[in-house]
Amino acid sequence: MPIVSVGPVCARRGCTRPEWKDRLCARCWRLAALFGRDPRLFAYEPLDGYTDERDAVPLPWGDLEREAGARGVPIADVIARREPGSARDRPM
Repeated sequence: MPIVSVGPVCARRGCTRPEWKDRLCARCWRLAALFGRDPRLFAYEPLDGYTDERDAVPLPWGDLEREAGARGVPIADVIARREPGSARDRPM
């Protein structure tokens, strides 16, 4: 009898392993950590690479909108991961 995973799978496109941490499987998470990459952004790099110059990955707009609404900031700030009132927001 084959082993079947019934839970969530890795968020990285093309990877079918079970989710482990930060929406990635253990192998993809370790690869991101090895190269010093943010696991949340590494999930959007396809496992098999990009097929052509127009290849793009879908962003989780629903999650981003919910997080922006909860924090009370625009979606662009959620994507940039900066807090309101940070040094970049102050005029020089």
